[in-house]
Amino acid sequence: MQYYEALKQLGLQRLQDSMSQALGLSASVTYPDGQLLTHTSNLCSFCALLNTNPEGRARCAASRVVSARAAVDAGRLVLDTCHAGLVHLAVPLRVAGETVAVLVGGSVVLKPFTEEEVAQLARETGIGWEELWAAAQAVPLWPEERLWVAAEMMWAVSETVAQLLYTRQELQKKVDELSALFEFSKTVSGSLQVAEVARKALQAVLELIGATSGSVVMLSEEELGAAAPEVAATLESSNDLKVIPAGEIIAAVGREAIAAHFDSRPEESTPEGRRPAVAVPLTVGGKVTGVLTLAGKPGGQRFTEEEAVFLTTLGTILGLALENARLFRKVQERAAMLERLIEVGQVLSSHLDVDQVLESALASVRDVLGARWCALRVLDENTGELVLRASLGMSPKLQERVARVRPEGNLLGEVLQRGEPIVVEDLAADGSGRHLPYYALEMRALIVAPVKAGGKILGTLKVYSPVPRCWSEEEVEYLGTVAAQIGLALENARLYSSLREYYLSTVQALAAALEAKDVYTRGHSIRVAQWARSCARILGLSAEEEEQVYLAGLLHDLGKIGVQEDILLKPGPLTPEERKEMQGHPEVGARILEPARFPAAVILAVRHHHEDYGGGGYPAGLSGEEIPLLARIIRVADAYDAMTSARPYRQAFTPQEAQEELRRCAGRQFDPRVVEAFLQIPQEEMVDIAMGGGGGTLIALLGEILFLLKPR
Repeated sequence: MQYYEALKQLGLQRLQDSMSQALGLSASVTYPDGQLLTHTSNLCSFCALLNTNPEGRARCAASRVVSARAAVDAGRLVLDTCHAGLVHLAVPLRVAGETVAVLVGGSVVLKPFTEEEVAQLARETGIGWEELWAAAQAVPLWPEERLWVAAEMMWAVSETVAQLLYTRQELQKKVDELSALFEFSKTVSGSLQVAEVARKALQAVLELIGATSGSVVMLSEEELGAAAPEVAATLESSNDLKVIPAGEIIAAVGREAIAAHFDSRPEESTPEGRRPAVAVPLTVGGKVTGVLTLAGKPGGQRFTEEEAVFLTTLGTILGLALENARLFRKVQERAAMLERLIEVGQVLSSHLDVDQVLESALASVRDVLGARWCALRVLDENTGELVLRASLGMSPKLQERVARVRPEGNLLGEVLQRGEPIVVEDLAADGSGRHLPYYALEMRALIVAPVKAGGKILGTLKVYSPVPRCWSEEEVEYLGTVAAQIGLALENARLYSSLREYYLSTVQALAAALEAKDVYTRGHSIRVAQWARSCARILGLSAEEEEQVYLAGLLHDLGKIGVQEDILLKPGPLTPEERKEMQGHPEVGARILEPARFPAAVILAVRHHHEDYGGGGYPAGLSGEEIPLLARIIRVADAYDAMTSARPYRQAFTPQEAQEELRRCAGRQFDPRVVEAFLQIPQEEMVDIAMGGGGGTLIALLGEILFLLKPR
């Protein structure tokens, strides 16, 4: 139909009328089957008379069909005679090797009609002889030479029209292709997501070509080899019709950069069942970056070379769009890597808990690299073994089995010696002899990076993949950066531990000096700590809070090291100035503890253990719930021990007298709830603590502080 619309647009009827007048012939254009495409031009009176009669009209039509089909079959000009004896010239109009119409000329004779011929025709058609004879006399009589001249002119007209049609067709095809390319370009450039670009491209191409299945496969330098190419998208009506070319076809297209034709289901017997397919290269800058594959044309048709060329042109556009999307994805991946590195750095800078830093670092590696297993090993300098320090994805049984390994003669030892990451894409296929000190079937690909700090190698960081994998340069760099951060965290933890132990040793020395300075302090802090812990238990506090109030009790009077000895040991009442100096000891004690990073709750309890529940205490004059709970507990335990201990200026209270004093001052000096809990401590426990059954002197128990505060 496309040709016939084009013929009408070319003014075929007018052209035919002009040709008919110029040649002196009747003329018409028919379809290849002989049916009229145009109205007959310049019909002679004889033919007009025959066409007024049904029989005559039918005979004329039948003769025209015979002539047209003869020209189509011959593929050239045919000279024929119609049923009435008139000459027919039939010239095929061929475009691109296909006959699309036939030019038919006639209404002339090469010799005059005889009366017998006209009489026979009159009998066949039922037209009166005299009328038919008169019309026959008017039929032009041409010599054969003139007829051949007219035939050549008709052939020339046919060739000209065919050329016009072909040119118009090609021009329209180019316009359609350019329009399709433009629309396709808009479609694939509307997104920067690889999967979305590929899916939209497939939808557009399948609609343009009339296929039913397709796929887009992306290639990269890293993926050349054992690793499978990335299937960006597939479209098909059912899963069994999915068309993804075999590796050798992808390799051939990538190598030769030309389309490859193949049967997607070669085992089938019919063309439609075999589903002929074509795989075309996706190119960027002359380099093949992917493969576009289509299959499933109607009736099992094969893709033409012309379609393959057009698809290859589309492949250039799609290749560029996918490359842009892939680069955007890389940027996003790098941004995600940097974001996670920043997160790990923030954890590193804000936490001294090395376990929390390691947990954040390994989670970052797992999420960014998509690794199944991550393992951090630290070198034991005493034994030379690599000790499993942290891991993700490893079962407890495996962790126990590989808790300590020797690095000699394996990949781990090589990393320790070289101080650089080692990458293995497939352990099973690696011919270098490299191996791990342990192996599981799931360990197919890995990266091992050294963990360094200050130029010293502290251990190794490993990630595993359960399938062969080509690790990118960015992934190796990322693991190396995280390994460096872990090295810094381990070194910071070591330095901090050393500093803390040194500081705690200093605190221990100060406490020892305090005991030597104030004989009445001996045993006081231990008893306060133990009674405070028992009170916290009665209050239902957590185990952590019990431990914190115990530490606060041990250290609550540490600030007295800054009080002059004559004030500290004065046997009588203190002057206002002396009292002011004495009241500064909670603040001094808190400041001594702060650099050692004691728990904040412990420092607050030390600072505020002389605050009064009703207000008016020191150093901050807090009241009620403003006072930290642990400080309120220390306040009660401290007052009880002070009352039950003898002083140079007074005798010790009996336990009953001290308990009554606590009840009397509840709500003013002491928290009533804490007093109630303190008084519920079992009597035998109170006696045991008072008699020293819970431990020794402060200096003896400061070793316990060091143990409680060691990083775990």
